[in-house]
Amino acid sequence: MSTKRLKDYRGISCLNCNHPLDISDKFCPNCGQKNTTKRLALRDFIDEFLANFYAYDSKVKHTIVSLFTKPGKAAKEFIFGKRLYYANPFRFYLSVSLIYFIFSGLVEKFGEVDTSITIGDNLSNSKDSISKHQEVDYLQAKIDSATAKRKKERNDIFFDSSSQKNDTLYTEKQIKSKSIFKRTFLKIDTYTTFLEKSKEKDYDKILDSLKHEKSNWNKFLLKKSFQVNEFNSKDDSAVEKFANYLDEKLPFILFISLPFLTIVFAIIYFRSKLNYAEHMVFVFSVMSFVFLLFFLAELINLLINIDLSSFIPIVLLFYLYKALRNFYQQSRLKTILKFVLLTFMLPTTALFVAVIMVFIGFILY
Repeated sequence: MSTKRLKDYRGISCLNCNHPLDISDKFCPNCGQKNTTKRLALRDFIDEFLANFYAYDSKVKHTIVSLFTKPGKAAKEFIFGKRLYYANPFRFYLSVSLIYFIFSGLVEKFGEVDTSITIGDNLSNSKDSISKHQEVDYLQAKIDSATAKRKKERNDIFFDSSSQKNDTLYTEKQIKSKSIFKRTFLKIDTYTTFLEKSKEKDYDKILDSLKHEKSNWNKFLLKKSFQVNEFNSKDDSAVEKFANYLDEKLPFILFISLPFLTIVFAIIYFRSKLNYAEHMVFVFSVMSFVFLLFFLAELINLLINIDLSSFIPIVLLFYLYKALRNFYQQSRLKTILKFVLLTFMLPTTALFVAVIMVFIGFILY
């Protein structure tokens, strides 16, 4: 539509807030609504959709190009006001991480290979005198033996089956005078000992047998005792369930860890005069590049079967240095020193957050 025709539809007051307008005003300075009295038409919806899509598409394109060609530039220009040119770093990170986890999950689900076919093909071409079925049975026996050994080692490490355990079953009355922490540990010890000797799974019956109150707290401790016993059993189902639970929550765990990682940057660059939110823009920008890089590496591996995973750590270390240099604008020497410090502090912080999240996950699981 021509500019002249657009002016024909401009009013002298905003239809949304009644703010006085001049005929030359394209938008209301009070509420931002477009100054037009034109009635809605189907073409208006199509134009609006295409305009919004192009604007978002352009922001994403500019952001991705900047992330790969000039590390730290998009974050720096965003905090200094250039916010219509780049995608919002927080929303962009969420979008990129979500796309990566969906893509990675689909690749893992549909890219599984039937190992039995591979073994069969290898054996058919082998000149070994052992028959095909004997070879398969032999390999399966070796796998089962190694699996059983790993299970035993895992149980010995995490649950220390060689240590002596107190088999005393305490009643509620016997431990009532103890402190809350001592009382809690004695209850857990009592429940795990009872569950090892009994196949009963009804909470109320177990608490009746042990002469414990049927409180929500006791039932919660009993539930956790069930899970501990499952972890200590030969059956891997509980471990797999918990591992799957953590795998499903990984995007959330990573998202939760970013504010803690931002604190590390804020401490190291405390003289930069940037506030916490501005440091966070940088962190989200770097993490967006990390997910884009992983996505690109998996895509290349899927399309042309080239594994680039061994190069990713080198690329990320170089990228972090360049991003620090461009974003914080400090000398090479200062950037190198702080880069080295960050390579120690960031993994430590991430590990600390991961341990806390695993503990919380176990409590809520």
